[in-house]
Amino acid sequence: MNSLILFFKGFIIGIGKIIPGVSGSLLAISLGVYENALEKINHFWKETKESIFYLAPLGIGILLAVLLGSGVILHFLTKYYLFTIALFIGLILGTVPDLVQKEKLSNFDFVLIFMIVWFFFYIEKNFSFPEFIPDKTIFSYVYIFILGIIDAFTTVVPGISGTATFMMLGCYSFILNLFSHPLAYFSFSCFFVFGLFIGVISIVKLVSYLFLHHRHGLWIWILGFLFSSILSLLMKIIDLVNQSNLFGVLLLFFLGILFINLFRKE
Repeated sequence: MNSLILFFKGFIIGIGKIIPGVSGSLLAISLGVYENALEKINHFWKETKESIFYLAPLGIGILLAVLLGSGVILHFLTKYYLFTIALFIGLILGTVPDLVQKEKLSNFDFVLIFMIVWFFFYIEKNFSFPEFIPDKTIFSYVYIFILGIIDAFTTVVPGISGTATFMMLGCYSFILNLFSHPLAYFSFSCFFVFGLFIGVISIVKLVSYLFLHHRHGLWIWILGFLFSSILSLLMKIIDLVNQSNLFGVLLLFFLGILFINLFRKE
């Protein structure tokens, strides 16, 4: 039963990875698996059996969500963009009370969080890249390898949305297609996975060190990333909300909050 729960938690985290503005690692924290997963990865060779039993169902859930969900998410974002984003705003917002209670925050801490939110809002509004169209040049392969490292960074570091980052870099459509059809883009997939692997191994150690030695400061950044994600998603849909769709938006928003809280208690 525990493995099944880990699988479903992994599936939720994986879906979070491919939704614009959503951080899979924040969902992992809220679902109570983030720090345990970091510990299992860091001590994999010392506690191999326990690590495999914990990481395998979690990882399979994430992988299946990414492979199976990319096409579905692309469909829902195309056909039902407003309602899909409303649901995931609810999922993210549902994590806030639990995360805020993890650290005692001062007024100065909230000022720092506000500054982080403002910084990322400014970056998103003022910086963007042209759409990435891959070819068979060395530059494309190197760039895809770097995208794998970026995906590792946004996966491991709580609060940073990988999809929002890829959208800013003009790579979101390419990444979704890569996830949806990995065999059709086999050579690109290999370079991306290699970058992802190298990135995860390196960044997990860094984040584990920060949790151990600079936990309070890290939580300030995490909460800053969290509120940045919520603001980013709200800005994407605020102009689309009207009287005809308000009920559906609110319904999915509250369903997202309810779902994340019910599942977190498992």
